[in-house]
Amino acid sequence: MPNRLINAKSPYLKKSAHQPVDWYEWCNEAFEKAKREDKPILLSIGGVWCHWCHVMAKESFEDPQIANIINENFVAIKVDRDERPDIDRRYQDTVIALTGSGGWPLTVFLTPEGKIFFGGTYFPPEDRWGRPGFKSLLLRISQLWREDRDRVLRSAEQIFRELQSYSLMSFKDTLDEELLNRGIGTLLSSIDYESGGIGSAPKFHHAKAFELLLYHYHFTKQDLVKKAMEVSLNAMARGGVYDHLLGGFFRYSTDETWNIPHFEKMLYDNAELLGLYSLAYKVFEDPLYEYVAKGIIDYYRLYGCDPEGGFYASQDADIGTLDEGGYYTFTLKELESLLEAEELKVISLYFGIGTRGRMHDNPEKNVPFINTKSDQISEILGIKEERVKELIESAKRKMISYRNRRQIPYIDKTIYTNWNGLMIDALCTYYKVFEDEWALKMAEKTAKRLLKERYKDGYLEHNEDVKGYSEDYLFLSKGLFSLFEVTQDKAYLEMSKNLLDRSIELFWDSQGWGFFDTYQEGEGLLKIKNKPLQDTPTQSVNGMAPYLLLLMESALSDNKYGEYAEKSLMAFSRFVRELPMASHSYLISLYAYLKGIFKVETQSYFEDMLKAFRPFKFVIKKDIQGLVVCEGKTCKKYSSVDDLGI
Repeated sequence: MPNRLINAKSPYLKKSAHQPVDWYEWCNEAFEKAKREDKPILLSIGGVWCHWCHVMAKESFEDPQIANIINENFVAIKVDRDERPDIDRRYQDTVIALTGSGGWPLTVFLTPEGKIFFGGTYFPPEDRWGRPGFKSLLLRISQLWREDRDRVLRSAEQIFRELQSYSLMSFKDTLDEELLNRGIGTLLSSIDYESGGIGSAPKFHHAKAFELLLYHYHFTKQDLVKKAMEVSLNAMARGGVYDHLLGGFFRYSTDETWNIPHFEKMLYDNAELLGLYSLAYKVFEDPLYEYVAKGIIDYYRLYGCDPEGGFYASQDADIGTLDEGGYYTFTLKELESLLEAEELKVISLYFGIGTRGRMHDNPEKNVPFINTKSDQISEILGIKEERVKELIESAKRKMISYRNRRQIPYIDKTIYTNWNGLMIDALCTYYKVFEDEWALKMAEKTAKRLLKERYKDGYLEHNEDVKGYSEDYLFLSKGLFSLFEVTQDKAYLEMSKNLLDRSIELFWDSQGWGFFDTYQEGEGLLKIKNKPLQDTPTQSVNGMAPYLLLLMESALSDNKYGEYAEKSLMAFSRFVRELPMASHSYLISLYAYLKGIFKVETQSYFEDMLKAFRPFKFVIKKDIQGLVVCEGKTCKKYSSVDDLGI
């Protein structure tokens, strides 16, 4: 018999509906039960795409003995982190502060009031790998609750007070170029110049970091900046972290060289990377960057969007029960039975079959990555390069056809407003570079669907029946602003302004400045205000908001928005000065503030200026001779694009 999650809207929660655990969604009923029965709360947070969530579900939550321990001693709450990022953010940050690490599944123990007293991530069912087993942990915590309640409550109260105190701290400080230079300098010193990316494994894409470097390179032409970008963009594009058969990026790489990923495909990653690689192609004209950008579009066109508008949230890593990456990997034996001898020779070199792309858990399985370029294969095998390219393409077609006969990993077709806002913005960037009409049409369809289905009585929803967060309002506002620039349809600008105004009304912190993530309150840590700044590694709402405010100030000639932008940047200045790697989206906004928005008004040169690359530029079609360019507060007239010099 299913539990109450059978009625949940979240696909992740629904997948737990047949577990023997007596799950609740996050709701007043669950907290009332915990208070009434004097039980601690087990809070489990994860996502439908999350491999280790699946593992813990199978090992522990589907185990009748463990489920019985939970049901007798706890009130169990399950949360989808994609649906409720406000809950996840607060408990995730606290577990990281307490233990030094976080992730999903997030496993947290709370008082009946929702205050945290213990937490971690994945726990095996029995003691192993140096971790306590989940069964023994449950029994130990239930014992502590019965026998040492005062100590548990004191700990929970102390943690809660410290979180509350931290949330009230001010990080206001001045703005200057030193803050920007400090951030860029720290980023450049954190690059892995051998294998690309930031830091060591596991490696995430950090798209906004490389977008920041792209803008900085435009102004400085520094070789080190170019090297940092190219080594990273090339490594990610050639590595197994990119799906070379169908397109699109996986969530992150488990190894230094970007070859062995965790195989989830997330909309927010691919939206940011689509924009990044489109801009990188515009600047460097490297065919590899075009290949990547168009591949992302190919994937979403086939599997990742609704034809009526809207992009799907994610695609799972697993097929079957727990076969992570099984859909995407190939054994040599499979390829031998699939390909002609000449194709096999070429594709083995091209995809590095049998080299460092082998899976850790099963070395027979290979993750395709670009190991050897076509000109090098031509030289090695003594075959003309054109023939090599033909063989690569024919082998890839056969591999795709073979792969598609496998069970396809689950696609979460939930359409989240915030991530779709990011995708609308990215599609506009892609359109400006590649003039793909499908991209523009899908951006418009998506925007219109979101406004029709999610914008009700002046309020925006995150998804169906979930109140919108500040990132829903602001990310969609930015997407609509980009649509206005490309189409010059003033209805998009008006709606972008409305959402921005509503964001200020609902989320702006009039005392400390910056935007809160939610205007809702609730049990536990939802009582604590939160203003997200750190990129995770996706851009944060307070990182990108000042840039949007600056754009709106320039577009409408309304200084009010510029004042909010300045205050928003000042609100986090000291935090970024102390932790320069916290938010590259913030540093982009700061760069735009220091340089000024580059507004171009023109009629005859509109298309030329729309396609031209220049950081912090946007274009308005106006019936004037030549061009009027405003950089910050200074405007100048030019007779032609050539005179402008960009």
